[in-house]
Amino acid sequence: MGKLAGKVMWAVAGGAASKMARSYTRSALHRDNGAPRLPRKARRQEGIGMMLGWAVATGVLLAIADVLSEQGKDAAHAR
Repeated sequence: MGKLAGKVMWAVAGGAASKMARSYTRSALHRDNGAPRLPRKARRQEGIGMMLGWAVATGVLLAIADVLSEQGKDAAHAR
């Protein structure tokens, strides 16, 4: 029963932290009257081109991290 209580405690703490972060972010991104703080151009969806650009950039970063990780493993084995 001790492990279950620990898991429940972490679940409650994680849920509370998530809710607090969401409410803080929401209040930071909106004015008191509910209007977004972002300029109109930033609020518009740029479409599939922007989405694909972010996907490619993320893939490039992950590929670089993977290569660097593999090089680190090879260097550790060479010693």
